[in-house]
Amino acid sequence: MKVFLKIAEYENLSRASDELHIAQPHLTRQLKAMEKDMGVSLFTREKKRLHITREGVYLVHQCREMLSLEEETRNRLLEMSQGTAGRIYLGAIETAGTVFLPDWIEGFQKRYPLVRYYIWTANSEDVVERLRHHLIDLALIRTKFDKEQYEGMPIGQERWIALISRDHPLARKKEKLSLEELSQESLIIPTTRSREIRDWFGDAGLSANIFCEFSPLMNALVMVERNLGIAILPESAIVHFKMHPVVIRQLQKEVVTEVSLIWRKDNTLSGAEQKFVEYVREVKANDENKISETNN
Repeated sequence: MKVFLKIAEYENLSRASDELHIAQPHLTRQLKAMEKDMGVSLFTREKKRLHITREGVYLVHQCREMLSLEEETRNRLLEMSQGTAGRIYLGAIETAGTVFLPDWIEGFQKRYPLVRYYIWTANSEDVVERLRHHLIDLALIRTKFDKEQYEGMPIGQERWIALISRDHPLARKKEKLSLEELSQESLIIPTTRSREIRDWFGDAGLSANIFCEFSPLMNALVMVERNLGIAILPESAIVHFKMHPVVIRQLQKEVVTEVSLIWRKDNTLSGAEQKFVEYVREVKANDENKISETNN
């Protein structure tokens, strides 16, 4: 195609030969082979001069487009291999996902604006299941994970809170809520944390009155707004409730769970995903340094 475009530019085999550093007889053979392959005449001959045909003019436009696409494809493949372009398939828990992902993606996009994102949210178990079936490549979860199958990094720890209707008597209490107080109430808890939360009360010699187990998060909010019970949630859920008529209270029991970003050991992350993991690690290190400087 490049040879043809040069011949078309000069309409002269001798000048094209000099420009391309290809012997003229070889250039002539190439042109004839191309015309035979296409089944059309690309030039008419007049003494030492060539005149491009209508078919030749059309082919000039097509060759330019194809060469441009080839160059764009090569550049995009190079960008993808270097992590500067491509796609990132992320799964995240509903609460922490809305806390961490927007900041990460905002910062990462400034460095790599060609990267595109596909995000799927659910509870930790469903996210890990999706990761296991290769439907996502990175997962932000709040649960222990199998370190033989997955690699990961801890992102942070968060406490649990109680979400109460403004009309509930406990909404007027400013202090942290005890398990004993909560044991007297109808409780609304995440389905995937049911056993864990029941154990909190059992270890304290109490019984949890579980009124409703929920998923996704908005189901808990609707129940609480109607004063049907008190929801027990991870602290990162607060971001979803700022504009709603509910009250948030800390628990006396210091329950802390860890949020992690994980990926499969048997899967090679794409260039963009590797860059994303490196970026999250950098952000985490910077945040830890800021905390350390503040404490000092």
